[in-house]
Amino acid sequence: MENNTQHTDSKNTPNWKQVQEKAFYKVGRNGQQIREIKQIELAVGWENISENGTKYISWSDSVIPVLPDVDGRIVMRSFEIKSNN
Repeated sequence: MENNTQHTDSKNTPNWKQVQEKAFYKVGRNGQQIREIKQIELAVGWENISENGTKYISWSDSVIPVLPDVDGRIVMRSFEIKSNN
């Protein structure tokens, strides 16, 4: 695995993103709990091709701990960054 960052990668622009969907509750005006979901960016990645032609993603090192949300779940998603994202 390579240690890439936006400053050390020759392409300099990551084309993959890994996020965690985290559920939490906030209190509304009437005191009722409202369940919300937000995305926390964990890492960015660069798509590479190995010497034998296998495609893989080289992720940057993440400093954000992955912890369960209020429901006790960990939902992580990886997706390709498009020019309009």
